[in-house]
Amino acid sequence: MAKQLVANELLAFLQQKLDVMDEVSAVQICASNFSEADISEAKKLLFASLNKSDQMISRRRDGTKKSIQDIITLFKETDPDDAPTFVARDLHKLPPVTFDHVDVTSLLKDIVFLKASLANVTLKFEASQNTISELRKEVDELRSALITPSDDATNIDKSRRVSLDKSGSSVESAVLTTPLPTVSQVGQPSSPCVTAPVPRTPASSSPCVHVGAKRNFADVVASKRPSTNPQPVIAVKPAETDFIEVKKRRRPRVSQNRCGTAPTATGPNFQLRAATPVTALYVSRLHYTTQSRDIIEHIKFKTNLELRVSLLESRHNTSFKAFVVLVPTSMLETFLKEEFWPKGVVFRRFRGRLPENTTRAAPTKKP
Repeated sequence: MAKQLVANELLAFLQQKLDVMDEVSAVQICASNFSEADISEAKKLLFASLNKSDQMISRRRDGTKKSIQDIITLFKETDPDDAPTFVARDLHKLPPVTFDHVDVTSLLKDIVFLKASLANVTLKFEASQNTISELRKEVDELRSALITPSDDATNIDKSRRVSLDKSGSSVESAVLTTPLPTVSQVGQPSSPCVTAPVPRTPASSSPCVHVGAKRNFADVVASKRPSTNPQPVIAVKPAETDFIEVKKRRRPRVSQNRCGTAPTATGPNFQLRAATPVTALYVSRLHYTTQSRDIIEHIKFKTNLELRVSLLESRHNTSFKAFVVLVPTSMLETFLKEEFWPKGVVFRRFRGRLPENTTRAAPTKKP
């Protein structure tokens, strides 16, 4: 929607120059270039355009500058979108702005302030650049440390591998050169690999010579020693690297709950029976006159069961009552149906601690 255009040279000048001039200079220029009648007419036109004629103050003595000050004050207090757009019909009436109307001291203060602000921004920018450079350097160092391992770690890894190779070859040579005694068991034939001593052969002609392949110490010993006691099989999964993944076998559970299946004996001398599991149910938004007996009668009418109901005491003043009902766990789905309770009653499974006067007694079925 286009703004309304109103022709008035004084108001057009002030509307455009108030953003770039101080009030003192604007008042001096308007007072020296416009007559008192023009100023009074412009003031009435501005207040009438903004529907504030009842707030206009009439000036009698020295009304020229005070009226201009009233116009400037109203311009600053009014939202620019609510004010009409003032235009000039006679352009020659618009006063020029020369250096005589400019406050040089104010301009110098603004220039000094701009210089200080620019220097502060420059210092902050340099500090930010230094911080960014340091952070980039740290990130590059971390990346290089993660990608390329250090020389110490490489030397330690190589020394460990060499010691492992030496230990494996020494154990293998000891097993090959020293024959083991024959071990016989009842019901089991003796192993043919240990009945005769193995002659010592040069390392170059023996098929079991260690030729640089990385072998596990436990595998070398176990392959050359006869198995006297059977050991449980452990799942071993060779990995792509030099290590072997060993998984621990899970032991069976020693103590585990089990449930009886024998029918319950009946008679005066047989009192052993299982307890009926119950679940606490929260019932709320009941009328403040509701009693525990009312809920018991409602449940008895619906399910023919007489359950235990306890009142929940609230710490705050409420206009309703809430109860805890111990229902059989096997019938919990029945009690959690919306059609079981009257309209407006809120219910769910109870969360929290039960009241002290509540016991988990088994429900009784009435004939």
